[in-house]
Amino acid sequence: MSISCVAVLCVHNEEAHIRRAIGDFVEQGIEVAVIDHGSTDRTAEICAGFLGKGLLSVESMPWTGEFDLTAQLQAKRELVDRLGHDWVIHADADEWMHTGVQGESLLDGIRRVSTLGYNAVNFEEFVFLPEPGDREQRMDCRRELLNYYFFAPRERRLMRAWRRQNAFDNEASGGHFLAGADLRLAPESFVLRHYIVLSQEHAIRKYASRVFAGRDLEKGWHDNRRNLVAERLRLPDPAVLERLRDWRSVEFDRSRPKALHFWDWPLVDRSSDSHSAGQG
Repeated sequence: MSISCVAVLCVHNEEAHIRRAIGDFVEQGIEVAVIDHGSTDRTAEICAGFLGKGLLSVESMPWTGEFDLTAQLQAKRELVDRLGHDWVIHADADEWMHTGVQGESLLDGIRRVSTLGYNAVNFEEFVFLPEPGDREQRMDCRRELLNYYFFAPRERRLMRAWRRQNAFDNEASGGHFLAGADLRLAPESFVLRHYIVLSQEHAIRKYASRVFAGRDLEKGWHDNRRNLVAERLRLPDPAVLERLRDWRSVEFDRSRPKALHFWDWPLVDRSSDSHSAGQG
């Protein structure tokens, strides 16, 4: 069964991730379309090097000074409507998406579930963190960041790939859930590795000054990222996290799911003492 799939990314100043993000998809048989949300770093320049090599296009979207998820999702939907692929993936640059089968490409995984009659795929989120003293510049965060936690505040909360012809809607849920007729979600979830911050300094720079669009906040979005200050963004001790034995492994520990991100953990739960006591 031959199928085509495109990942759509909306990016703003993602120089640290964009080369890897596009490359990850292309290596797995997925084409890419990018919406550049007013980047002022080298994001657009790096994207240009992939045009004709798996990257279909780079469209421009003005930056207003606010993180506006509503506008991003609307722009993605308009772009998806113009594409002719069988499947589409809603993706971000700081993620790595793959199946839970060793050696299987993302395209092969989507083809497999599509052949079984499913038209959407959920992803489980594993958040990878640097150690508190790590510097930000990395050659490849896939290989260098191995400590993680399983983020699972709700079940099946990241329906990020779907059959385009079904015209599912993900805007009402902020890109999390799909709405529409005849949703057939695969019982098997794929993997989303989220490289949410690259260093302690990056965590503060990324979140302590972020301004969210008013219409997003009116919908109740971003509540766990509002009013973050440096103290709350302190990175946890690696001892309280899980660790992959090898960066290519698909064997993740799901025994201690987290309902909150690390900045909302009690400080005692960020220390190695809590880990040794079996808390978390």
